[in-house]
Amino acid sequence: MSHSFDFCMEAPDAMTQAVPKLLTFDNFIARYGDDERYELIDGELIDMEPTGPHEEVAAFLLRKVNVLIDQMGVRWFTPARCLIKPLVVSTGFRPDVVVLDKTNLVL
Repeated sequence: MSHSFDFCMEAPDAMTQAVPKLLTFDNFIARYGDDERYELIDGELIDMEPTGPHEEVAAFLLRKVNVLIDQMGVRWFTPARCLIKPLVVSTGFRPDVVVLDKTNLVL
């Protein structure tokens, strides 16, 4: 005798998702400000781990950009490490390559 059973293999909790706790920029700085591995995007903590080829491309671009900055004689610079906070409230990112104008910095 053959029986057919309809049942769900998922546990009742499987359909609910945990809502990640969002961080404020100030909380991000307090907890992860010195850790270059993390960025904050729209309140969500993002684990960044660049690869070797990625780092090689960034280094190549920085070398070329710095030569141009020197040739142009402008007050720009390319920081090796920085945390950029755009006008968006809960975002802070660490760009691989960024050119900053010293005259426009808000410290």
